Amino acid sequence: MDVFDEFKCNCCVCPMQCVLEQLVGVGDVNIITPTANNSVIINQVKDFIAFTSNGNIPICQITATQFSQNLVPDGIKLKPIKKSKGECACCENPITNLANSMIGEMVEIEFISPFPFPFVDKIIDVGKGIVVGRFFNDIDIFSSCAITRIIQQTQQQINDPPLFSNFQQLKKGTPPPAN
Repeated sequence: MDVFDEFKCNCCVCPMQCVLEQLVGVGDVNIITPTANNSVIINQVKDFIAFTSNGNIPICQITATQFSQNLVPDGIKLKPIKKSKGECACCENPITNLANSMIGEMVEIEFISPFPFPFVDKIIDVGKGIVVGRFFNDIDIFSSCAITRIIQQTQQQINDPPLFSNFQQLKKGTPPPAN
């Protein structure tokens, strides 16, 4: 994980690049952009582009990524949270700090994506520009700047979770069942 320069790229692009660098060579990774969900193998991450088995994706367009926890058993290392300036102070800092205060909680996370439904996750880690959630054995990593809403789940929703994980539903091409 290289040191990143916020003057070169914003507070969410560099942290996502650090995440993707750790997923190089890992099979069956979903990369989510505002318009598509791509199941890929990441071959290389360089100059803010993810070179994948299904085309090359600019990292500034990646809003989330998903993979099975079994593929990365040691987890993903995140950059520590630090105070940002400019647009990052207005967008990234507040949602990152909110998510950090909710570590361990079950939530619904809405984010910029082609899906009309939120993802259900337990927030397990938060770093600079990144929120990590887990649902069963699936890891969902969100760019803080792409999160549009975090909804705390009620006890009833926690007791009655969807039958399938977010990742399984995306593979099938159907949204998770409504709670």
